[in-house]
Amino acid sequence: SYTVSLAAAKGYIIEDDGSYTVYNANGLLAWNEAAQKDVLINCTLTADIDLTGKDWMPIGTSNSYSGTFDGGGHTITGLTVTTNDEYAGLFGRLGKAGTVKNVVMDGIQITCNHRLGYAGGVAGFSWGGTIENCSVSGSVSGTICAGGVVGIQWEASITGCSSSATVKGMVQVGGVAGETNSGATMAACYATGNVTIEIDPINNILGGGLVGFNAGSSVLACYATGNVTSTGSGTGNVHIGGFLGDNYTT
Repeated sequence: SYTVSLAAAKGYIIEDDGSYTVYNANGLLAWNEAAQKDVLINCTLTADIDLTGKDWMPIGTSNSYSGTFDGGGHTITGLTVTTNDEYAGLFGRLGKAGTVKNVVMDGIQITCNHRLGYAGGVAGFSWGGTIENCSVSGSVSGTICAGGVVGIQWEASITGCSSSATVKGMVQVGGVAGETNSGATMAACYATGNVTIEIDPINNILGGGLVGFNAGSSVLACYATGNVTSTGSGTGNVHIGGFLGDNYTT
């Protein structure tokens, strides 16, 4: 005779407030499906999650995610996203109330092929969102903005995050963030992965070991150790640095 636990296979519990407590891949995929419809649904992980071979649709591509995702210090392994959509990552976009924290992203493969694509291990675009205590390994590839943790952040914050991912992009590319802008903050973050700028033939190019383009944002207690290289040629200006590609303030 066999005993089958349907609760374990389900992989999640819906709490009284509607939030999800997730403990396996099936549960995380179920929360993904729910969060595609309601970007306010919170999620807390209570175990490591292996997404190897699973299809993942970034959350918040149509409407920015505005809930709280708490990894609980656990690891998500094998996340793979290959898309022609504009935003790519665990999350497509984070909104002003969106928070992602305490999660390790291990062995990810994020590829955004949209001609104006934003790609990051945690989020493609964070507009007012909060990312804290997250780490990323694997690879991230995008076009306009690509970063190990976030492609671009506006009026947002990243604290205590790190990336060893290799990052490739064409315009604004950085080990942690492709671009930080409009009063965004970055504190106690670092990148050890290599950054490659595949030069766009027309646009200005901004690439850095930590951030590709910093525009009026605060960067505190951060460092980068990866190699920063470029390939190709174009007619635009090229700004490449081991730490920041361009540090522009208004």
